[in-house]
Amino acid sequence: MSVPALQISPIEHLTPHDLVSYSRCPHEMELMRARRTSLRSGVPTNACTPLTVVPERHSPLFSPPAGHLVVNEGPLDVFPADRLIYVDEGEDGVPMLFPPEQVVPEPLLRSHGINLIDDELGLSGRPDLVVRKGDGSVFPVEYKATHLFMGYHDARVEVHGRSFDVLQAIAECRLVHAMLKVRPKFGVVWYGDQLGEGEHEGWVQVPYGEAEEHWLHAALMQIRSDHTRAPVPAERNCAACEPNRDGLCRFAATHFSHSTNPASMLAGR
Repeated sequence: MSVPALQISPIEHLTPHDLVSYSRCPHEMELMRARRTSLRSGVPTNACTPLTVVPERHSPLFSPPAGHLVVNEGPLDVFPADRLIYVDEGEDGVPMLFPPEQVVPEPLLRSHGINLIDDELGLSGRPDLVVRKGDGSVFPVEYKATHLFMGYHDARVEVHGRSFDVLQAIAECRLVHAMLKVRPKFGVVWYGDQLGEGEHEGWVQVPYGEAEEHWLHAALMQIRSDHTRAPVPAERNCAACEPNRDGLCRFAATHFSHSTNPASMLAGR
């Protein structure tokens, strides 16, 4: 008598952008993932968030380590021995810092196409740039068009709303580590200050060590075990939420108050 094979559910695949949106509002992440699934399959996919969920006041995701950030004002340093080994070709607007002779693509970073993939953690994504130093060390770069936030100087980035930049850099370090088998010592978040014409340009080194890697493992486990993915309606979150701008969120701060019963609110929409 044959024994039927065990059916193992595939691990939920996540990206650095999923981490960012979950840190602001788990329901935002769920809406964006449902939209992507619908586009891929051609079949409408609903978010898993229950209609009667009670919105949360704060993000359920605990903050990443942020006590040893190195803040640098001014343009990102590029040296003659540095090599640009990866560029996210799907990302427009990233200034080109490297002359052609210093652009040397690394084939290992293209082994899955344009995506960097970590099969062990079920993580994939695309840093804007990956740089190899003359000593062989590597680091990812995530470019932001906004200005350098002064909150970085006292390592309390959460009060300035930029903690999600830190967690994105940590996740991208892990992807580079998985692809190249070389652990980055840090990731870089580069703030170009396009509106200010570079007056407040700067860049931040986000350490990537055991503490950061342990945080990433725990964060991914937390997201995958969260089957509610409750909304966190707040003006700051909702203003930056793409699904909300498209009218897909039932819980946006503009029509939510803590005195409102979520079920009755949904019934009236």
